[in-house]
Amino acid sequence: MMRVTAIAALVSVVFCAACSDESSDSHEYVPFPPGFGYMEKLGELQKATDEGDDAVIRDHAWKMWAGIMQPDNITGWPLWYSWGNTTSVFSASPTDPSLKPAKPFVAKSLRGHNLGNTPSVSTQTPIYCVPNEVQLMYPNTISLDSHGQPTIGDGKNFQNNGDIMIATESLSKEAYASIRDQKLYLQSTLDKKYKDKQDVDIAQRSIVTKHMYWPVKAKGLTALPVWKNQIKPNNPNYAGYEIWDSLVAIDPSGKKVGQKADVEFLYGVRQHQKGWYCPSGNITSKDIPAMMPTVSKSATVYGLNDFYFHQVTEADWASFNDKDKAIITASSYWANNQPFNVGDYLVTVAMHVNTKELPSWTLQSVWWADDEEISQPNNPYGKNRPVLPNAQGPWQHYLMTDSYAVPPNDKGEMDIAVNPYIEGVSHPVATSCRNCHVRAGWPTAADHGAGTASYQNPDCPELLGYLTPETACLKTLSRSDYLWILPDSAIDH
Repeated sequence: MMRVTAIAALVSVVFCAACSDESSDSHEYVPFPPGFGYMEKLGELQKATDEGDDAVIRDHAWKMWAGIMQPDNITGWPLWYSWGNTTSVFSASPTDPSLKPAKPFVAKSLRGHNLGNTPSVSTQTPIYCVPNEVQLMYPNTISLDSHGQPTIGDGKNFQNNGDIMIATESLSKEAYASIRDQKLYLQSTLDKKYKDKQDVDIAQRSIVTKHMYWPVKAKGLTALPVWKNQIKPNNPNYAGYEIWDSLVAIDPSGKKVGQKADVEFLYGVRQHQKGWYCPSGNITSKDIPAMMPTVSKSATVYGLNDFYFHQVTEADWASFNDKDKAIITASSYWANNQPFNVGDYLVTVAMHVNTKELPSWTLQSVWWADDEEISQPNNPYGKNRPVLPNAQGPWQHYLMTDSYAVPPNDKGEMDIAVNPYIEGVSHPVATSCRNCHVRAGWPTAADHGAGTASYQNPDCPELLGYLTPETACLKTLSRSDYLWILPDSAIDH
């Protein structure tokens, strides 16, 4: 398991708000490790995919998950933390041609991007206004989004998910170089590919991930909502963790592990109200939406060793820029009603791992689960776990869904493949990772009209429809090789 040496004393986030924004990271790139099947036996993997051999596919998928979470032995972070991320890969270069005046930058959270790509489903998401404490502490990190509401920009190490989860979208060196070398970070490049009727082609061996941390206080108990299939596939409405009815407690001291304790989470989050956005400045409007109630439950207590975790040191905090700090601090206020301090912890709750080992990519996604869910013998998300004696950390304390390019099911559709933490905040339960990612392309449009890329557009509206790159309704697009990060983040330069 990833560990770092505990510091002798905690330093409050208020003090560290003044830390230099110029601090740089010292970690070097750590490749995906050998011994986990990456880029091995690809003929067998392709055959298993073509035939829908679930046992072979899931064996491989588990190895991708365990491998990506192996530690960087120098920094203590998981190895993906040493990779480039979407903040840096989608940044302008001094040598980029300036074809037209750049539009002003408009911040948008990952949650906002996802909601923007799902126009025809009922995802009435809670409203996360940036806490006043964070706006005062890190004023230079705040910009206004397209609705005029204050938003934290993406940090050097973490991207703003717009809620409690602390996101990082990381890319292997192959994926990073492919985007930079082809200038796929520019909208002008995507415009030209669309004009020339060309699809994007990312290099083989590429890995693209989305990882979610949860903030855990060093002292006391921290609550974490857990997925126990509370919302059924036939429910088309919002399914985010804020409305789940199950919690666990995390005790960094380990003294209360196995006991029951009362815990709570969710502070300062407002109920959905159509057309209402967080104002810039004090909230004084009479028609503001009500606060969501703080969730209080009796919960089973777990220790840090049940999670992949990282304790944030003074050196870590100094390496974060102010946007990183603002993202983490806002997360802690929403989850714990307290700021995040040096010495507090980040625990892994969910992750997407997408690899271009095959032309159709491999898609696997994991989430943390409690003992009750893990121990269920017929849980489809826990089956086919391989024996991995060299894997460090509690990779077996997570459940996994996969979505490879297998034949359609008996209904002629794709099977449901959804990460409850990541997709629950923007998608209904009855969705598919592959159905979503095969749609990724250019151009996009705010109205999601025909001929533009979105998760559910007039051309191909079925959320579980069996889609491939050859499906007619996708032919009008310049497909972005299963990557939504390209249309979501390409810059207008």
